[in-house]
Amino acid sequence: MNLKSIEYFLITVEEMNFTRAAGRLYISQQALSSHISRLEEEYGIRLFERRPALSLTPEAVTYLIKSINI
Repeated sequence: MNLKSIEYFLITVEEMNFTRAAGRLYISQQALSSHISRLEEEYGIRLFERRPALSLTPEAVTYLIKSINI
């Protein structure tokens, strides 16, 4: 885990949209998706439900709470 990945996750949570979050972070949407995928792989959880609309999974809520308490 690195702080940049946590930042990317938190910005994506704020925006609830990968394209807007990537824009705020000045990176491509693909790069952001890759960071989120690596976090999901590292922790063995799915952070976002991508369909029908982007939403947090229950595991992501737990991860978010832990991230804020660093």
